[in-house]
Amino acid sequence: MKQATEILRFALTKIDDFKIQGAARWMIYLFVALLMCCIALFIIGWIFTWKNTGVISLGDMSAFIGEITSVSFVAAIGFFGKALVDKDGDGIPDEFEK
Repeated sequence: MKQATEILRFALTKIDDFKIQGAARWMIYLFVALLMCCIALFIIGWIFTWKNTGVISLGDMSAFIGEITSVSFVAAIGFFGKALVDKDGDGIPDEFEK
């Protein structure tokens, strides 16, 4: 658990290096938190099913990994990131100013 905390702390400090201010930064924090919660819930459910049935469902884990590394998922994250670029530095993403 300590290693996961260190990884999360490192990731959040890297967000500070981006030129993102205000509400857009909180949207990134919310997006990361929701993504981590979804991953944690899936893994907890997977372990719970394994402990209760005694069967390891590798197909489900493989499908989950395939889904979060799919082209559409990565494209959605890229689109979200592009929407939050603030080149003029006024704290409002350029896409929201249009």
